[in-house]
Amino acid sequence: MASVDPGNSSEEQVVLKIMDWSDSVKEIREEFNKRFMEKYPHIKIEYTQLTIDQFQNTILTAIKGGNAPDLFPIPSTVKLATAVNEGWFQPIDPYVEDDFKDHFVEGTFQNGITMFDNQIYSIPENPSIPSSLIFYNKKLLQEAGVDVTKQPLNYSEFREAAAKVTAAGKGKYYGIVEGGKQANRWLITVRDWASLAGAGLNGNSPISLADGKPTYNSEAVLGVYSLFQQLAEDGSFHPKTMSISAPEARALFGQGQAAFIVQGSWCIGVWNKENPELDYGVIAPPVPDTGIKGSIGIGPSGAWMGISADSKHPQEAALYLQELYLGDYYQQARVASGDSFSIVKGINEANINVPQLQEYYDIIQQYGKLIPDAAVRNPSATSVFEYYKDIQPDPGQLLAGTVAGAIKDYAQELDKYSKKVDMAWSSSIEAAQNAGNQVKAEDFIFPNWKPMENYTAENYAQLP
Repeated sequence: MASVDPGNSSEEQVVLKIMDWSDSVKEIREEFNKRFMEKYPHIKIEYTQLTIDQFQNTILTAIKGGNAPDLFPIPSTVKLATAVNEGWFQPIDPYVEDDFKDHFVEGTFQNGITMFDNQIYSIPENPSIPSSLIFYNKKLLQEAGVDVTKQPLNYSEFREAAAKVTAAGKGKYYGIVEGGKQANRWLITVRDWASLAGAGLNGNSPISLADGKPTYNSEAVLGVYSLFQQLAEDGSFHPKTMSISAPEARALFGQGQAAFIVQGSWCIGVWNKENPELDYGVIAPPVPDTGIKGSIGIGPSGAWMGISADSKHPQEAALYLQELYLGDYYQQARVASGDSFSIVKGINEANINVPQLQEYYDIIQQYGKLIPDAAVRNPSATSVFEYYKDIQPDPGQLLAGTVAGAIKDYAQELDKYSKKVDMAWSSSIEAAQNAGNQVKAEDFIFPNWKPMENYTAENYAQLP
């Protein structure tokens, strides 16, 4: 890592206060803090780890009271531009070497996301990795005579596989289980699976990249709803699906009660620890019978940790960040544990030693593509979200209703949703403009986007 003087030649004791919500790697983080203090004995780490809900309230109170820790993440509900304008963070650049950014994978630092006025204000915790791949139980598929090694499966093949497993299970296990109570999980599935069909839906804005409109009733989206409705009609869903959360569904999968589950890479470490006997693998989501027409959209890695604008020890805080990312322990240990991927160059390739994590990584490399973000094009674009309110029920809730059998005509509901989003989005842009923000509807439309290619800095440069 780059050599940086912690700025304390007198070795005066410094207390560095840090707060975040990284509970999934608590033991690894505590070991890192111990090693850091041994290496820099004049720096004492006071580390507070909260749940993400606790953090939201605690950090806002601390900032307002002038008691913010030296290092803390930006809350998930706040955009970087807002945090910087309100004076929460200070630039990291003055305290790190010039080549600091060169150690991170492409796309880590972008204006409007992690940078503001070409200066780094926040570093992502990990890369933006889709959580819509399919985990499968090898034993159950083998018992049902199902082969999923040739991927991606098409919709008909996936439906048939789930039905075969359900029939073979005879009430002991089923084709698929989901955390039906969590609408966010259904929403992620709709966006990503429909995007493989060319829909262009994404989490950056309500606007489809395919046509520049809030189109949630396209053929690509309707195809996903049709598949899930058929899975439900076939009886392929575990009967507890609509009454459980995602962690509960994950536990049932770990116990061998379902052959498929749509989840993120974070499950791997949990299953390997809690269900060591589970023999499972990872496959890409299914695609239309007519073939793949797009990619799973990958947005820029979101902002996470930054140095408080009120920190009296910014040099030491930057040193902590450099050790956390470019040192010889934390990133390597986290990837090796199977918890997550790293945004530091070379770490994933050298430290993934869990087969399922490698499978997950390889599938994302093949089917995931970087998508454009209006905040990169125009940081003021984030102001629109201060006025935009999500329309309810959203596509995730509508899919949940479809699986539960409460919604029969999902096409009509998606048509209504699209029209309501169009009106709300236009009003939000107008409100942002009236408040003095330099933003326009065209900031969210990218005519040079191609559904099966990465959207790069060159593409942004081509825009008017």
